[in-house]
Amino acid sequence: MASHMLTLGARGACLLALTALPLACSSEDAPGGNQGGSISGGSATVAGTGTGAVNSGGASTSGGSSSAGINGGGASAGGAGSSTSGSTQGGASGGGTASGGAAGGGAGNPGAGGAGGGGGMTSPTASAGCEMPAGQELNMWVEQPKLNVAGTDRQWWVWLPTNYDKGKPYPLVFNFHGCTNSSNIVPMQKVTGDQAILVRATGISDNVCWDAGAGGNDVKLFDQMLADVLAKRCVDTSRVFATGYSSGSWLVNTLECERGDKLRATGTVSGGSYGDKSKCKGKYARMFIHDANDETNKIDAGNDDERDRLVLANHCMADRVMEAPAPCARYQGCDPGYPVIWCETQGKGHDRQDSFAPSAFWGLFSSL
Repeated sequence: MASHMLTLGARGACLLALTALPLACSSEDAPGGNQGGSISGGSATVAGTGTGAVNSGGASTSGGSSSAGINGGGASAGGAGSSTSGSTQGGASGGGTASGGAAGGGAGNPGAGGAGGGGGMTSPTASAGCEMPAGQELNMWVEQPKLNVAGTDRQWWVWLPTNYDKGKPYPLVFNFHGCTNSSNIVPMQKVTGDQAILVRATGISDNVCWDAGAGGNDVKLFDQMLADVLAKRCVDTSRVFATGYSSGSWLVNTLECERGDKLRATGTVSGGSYGDKSKCKGKYARMFIHDANDETNKIDAGNDDERDRLVLANHCMADRVMEAPAPCARYQGCDPGYPVIWCETQGKGHDRQDSFAPSAFWGLFSSL
């Protein structure tokens, strides 16, 4: 395995003021394309502070059509991986035989294998909504009653899995879209099967982007959606996750800081981050996917800052080791159950990477 070194130094000035609104998307975010190539040969850190979100004003680069038939384990399978304590999560977070199981260990026994490795699963914590009936169609996006946030009615949807069991606490995954439309999300529904509840919503900032500033209205929207789902659905409150693409990634980075105590792990494609991180809450596992050739949200527009902050917060070492799913590299020595994983693709541009991102993210989430 290759090993890379990352130098963590003091960062420069804040990327943007906390109250600023992001322009974290072009006039049209690209749909997903093919899986990225190999990781860049050098360190992923780019010197200097980021420039903040970029609004290109033109159409984003499309990396190709979205993969319609992704399975949960395809992108990251690398060996079966036997568990020595409890059951493994298998599939998406494989990567070879590991101590404690390829998916990160059996229950309560931290594992070492796969990009999602680094901690066994804990016992679920049931939400107040357990034992309440589903109240909607299953295995499809169903629009919910609008939520009023700061005087504006907001659209949002919930996806309940096939064979939803009102007595079983499910992981909950929020999905925040890129600019232009609310369906421009990392399609997690293609890989979660009957194992998770999903949520998405619509941003209402310029060009249907997100208000990703600290304390912004979309942080309040997250609060209301989370409270509603926990009250009406059977959720494992210890396993709340979020994904984002482009503008949605900027919002996820803000939520990590302001609502990090509510999130267990997050995954983003082509994002950025800004603002003062000194008051960030909580600790969480993290996967970054970003293309070195992204000209809409450049790789040094704050994602590297957020990565470096989490490497310190999760007590990781500077060394990182390549592992499945390629081209990901996991930082070594992180606190058990709190890996930091950096996946730098080549040649995809500002792409959602549908053939890669959903299964990679679910590999991490399902291992925790």
